[in-house]
Parts: sequence; structure tokens; C-alpha cells
Amino acid sequence: AQVGAALAELLGLPEIGLITKVEILEGGKEAVVLRQVDGGGEEIQVQLPAVLTAQKGLNEPRYPSLPGIMKARKKEIINLDAAALGLNPGETGRSGSGTEVLALALPDPRQPGRLVEGDAATAAVELARLLREEAKVI
Repeated sequence: AQVGAALAELLGLPEIGLITKVEILEGGKEAVVLRQVDGGGEEIQVQLPAVLTAQKGLNEPRYPSLPGIMKARKKEIINLDAAALGLNPGETGRSGSGTEVLALALPDPRQPGRLVEGDAATAAVELARLLREEAKVI
């Protein structure tokens, strides 16, 4: 989730994330995007160029046809390194990254859920007590 915002910052462009629909306006200088927010959608008009990051649902994937797969098998794959792209190797990869991964770890296993018994009023009181005293989230 940080790549789009970081790229926009480096390029000095506006960024809109998690979009589910994009429409380029006539002239190609502006776009109207829709993104999901809590309780609905938010429509934003932005000047182009801009960095837009997509959310699931932006498009329908196109699946390759059998003839397309066969043609792709015959295509030559060209590998390019930083020098071939005119990039300084010190500005790419780990040495050129603005971030460093210190550690990776799996999250702790989730505890099993608890069923709160009783009628709605009693269960609500008990749930509030559990959230306050045991989970300490309220």
C-alpha cells in the first residue's frame, strides 16, 4: 500500500488510492475516479498526470485465448539490467531503496471466538464488559 503514495511523492504528482472506477474526461487532462470509503463511495476529479492505485473490482480480467498462448510461447524474452535502462545501480534495488525490511514474521494465531449467551440486552451488557475488561479495546 505504500508504493503508490511513495511513487507519487517522488514524482511530485497527486495520488488517489483504492479506486474502483476511472473515467478519463474529454481532452485527457482530467480524470474522475470512484473509490470505496466507509459507508459508500467517493467521487474525485483529479488533474492528470496523477498516480492512481487500483482496488479489486476496477476491471474484469481478460483471459488469454489458446492462439494467444501459443503465440506468446514463441516470443523472445529480453532481460534488461539497470545499465541497459540507463539507471544508476546505486539508485535501484536494496541500495537505492528508501525503506529497509528489518524483519518478517507471521501474525500470532487467532484465539477462538466466544459465544455470549442470553437475551439481547444481557448479551450486550456482557459483551461490553468483556471488551472493556478482558480485551481492553473500549
